[in-house]
Amino acid sequence: MSNRKRKASNANRIFQERWTCDYFFVDVDNKPICLICNQPVSECKEYNIKRHYISRHSSAYDKYQNEFRQDKVKELTKVLRGQQMVLSKVSLQQESVVKASYLVAELIAKKSKPFADGEFIKECIVRVADVICPEKKETFAKISLSRQTITRRVEELGNSIEETLIAKARKFSSYSLALDESTDVKSTAQLALFVRGVDDDFEITEELAAIVPMKGTTRGIDLLEAVMTTIKRLGLSLSKLSGITTDGAPSMVGRQQGLANLLQLEASKVGNDTVMQFHCIIHQENLCAKSLKMQNVMSVVTKTVNFIRSKGLRHREFQELLHSIDADFDDIPYYTEVRWLSRGKMLKRVFELKDAIQTFMESKGNSVDEFMNKEWIEDFAFLVDITTHLNELNSHLQRKGQLIHSVFDHVNAFAVKLTLWETQISNKNFVHFPTLRSRSKLSEIRKSNNRTKGQLRPQIHQL
Repeated sequence: MSNRKRKASNANRIFQERWTCDYFFVDVDNKPICLICNQPVSECKEYNIKRHYISRHSSAYDKYQNEFRQDKVKELTKVLRGQQMVLSKVSLQQESVVKASYLVAELIAKKSKPFADGEFIKECIVRVADVICPEKKETFAKISLSRQTITRRVEELGNSIEETLIAKARKFSSYSLALDESTDVKSTAQLALFVRGVDDDFEITEELAAIVPMKGTTRGIDLLEAVMTTIKRLGLSLSKLSGITTDGAPSMVGRQQGLANLLQLEASKVGNDTVMQFHCIIHQENLCAKSLKMQNVMSVVTKTVNFIRSKGLRHREFQELLHSIDADFDDIPYYTEVRWLSRGKMLKRVFELKDAIQTFMESKGNSVDEFMNKEWIEDFAFLVDITTHLNELNSHLQRKGQLIHSVFDHVNAFAVKLTLWETQISNKNFVHFPTLRSRSKLSEIRKSNNRTKGQLRPQIHQL
């Protein structure tokens, strides 16, 4: 006796076209459906189909024969297709409404907006639809954007991203980690962990793996525990770890209890002695930029900005002054050391508003004498230009999708530029320092005006 399973074709379970005319049945998604009552039959057998027709419909439909029977089949088929189209349209509409809800939730999460803003967004969408496409207003009104729904959508999106990352991480043939620890506005240390891996098909995946809040101490052993928890959650093995990139904090790079050293020791336990350690090149660039302190300028500018913005009334008065003189800007920003690009923006804004700032400070009896010092202003102008160049370099380094060689090229190119600029400045060529150049031109104009006045004085005395 054969143990092979019988195929559907051998058992006459493939739908036959003649059953449509004989028994008023059609095949829908491999299921026989009755055109008369729209009921499916469990098995695709002629016996079951014939029994259904004879027991329920033969008395009413046997009278249709030949062409009349074919016309009736076409009529019932058309009705069934119309019903299917309606159901498909409703299903597609519901699917689109749910998809729109997910898209809005994704945007709210990406922009770090409150989840309760979903209701406001929905109100805006409905108002716009009422003007542009009133016939679609009801469809837009069906989009669920309540706070609870947005919360649930964001959680589902996050879980989906994590599942995708875990699935890709299991295929990594090698991976590296980038780690950074910083303190948020609530004085809670946050450890950011990025993973970059490559599989056997050379497909590269780079993603934020976790942000772990460090409630207690932030020693190397504490950071190691958080990293190992994340590695286990992603299903990664230390045997495939190829490199670690950190900043220069002692808890990261300490020789004995630093995170990098502890991770290397853990990897060596599974036979991986080739883990490389790197110092973040962007962080190195920022540390080098900090060597340009110029405290004679920074201390005065920071003190002035803090004086203006430290009290609400004083700050509002300064803003009103800028508005009254039609200044190009309506305020000056704070300098935040943690935000690397803020120094250049603050210096440039203060330099452009220095006359208004001096007027305001004099009105408060706290004049900034340095603003009247030519040499100090030239130092100020130089610092504005060089920090602008540093900001441009930093922006280039932070672009997405860059490999290390392109980042290294940016740094080398900037080093060559520094040599060029040094030579140009020594020759009083300020073509790459527009702020300093404008200041030098202004000084030359003033010197020329003074010489002209000196030449006219004797003539005036003679008259």
